[in-house]
Amino acid sequence: MNDISIQGCPAPQNISFVERLQPLIGRTVTVFGPGIPKLTRTTGKLCNVTPASFQVGSLKVVFKTSFFIVVNEPVRKVLPYDVTATAEDIGTLRGKLIRVGRNFVEFVQVPGRDVPTIFPLNLFTGVNCEQEHEE
Repeated sequence: MNDISIQGCPAPQNISFVERLQPLIGRTVTVFGPGIPKLTRTTGKLCNVTPASFQVGSLKVVFKTSFFIVVNEPVRKVLPYDVTATAEDIGTLRGKLIRVGRNFVEFVQVPGRDVPTIFPLNLFTGVNCEQEHEE
């Protein structure tokens, strides 16, 4: 985990990516990954969450790859931070921070719907937070 690139974000909460996914088992989520010419998108029930991978429908996703998950549940609260998250072969996502975990960030994509995006922190990803300024 020493190679994780995260800058300017508040201290992480004591929750791992796997722990964040546990309450979502059996619920419908959408996972996005690299694809040509655009991102692949798979929607299905989340299952088989292990320390190394998880499954959405028939798609098995290994944590040590580029991907992000969109959860179809309303967001309760965002923090006053703008997030820029970048993943190899996916590109850059921007949004409003919900929380930082030990090995993931969660945010609402802007522009987009008010639902959480769970973005893993691994050697293929980088995250930068910037605190919103009062005007």
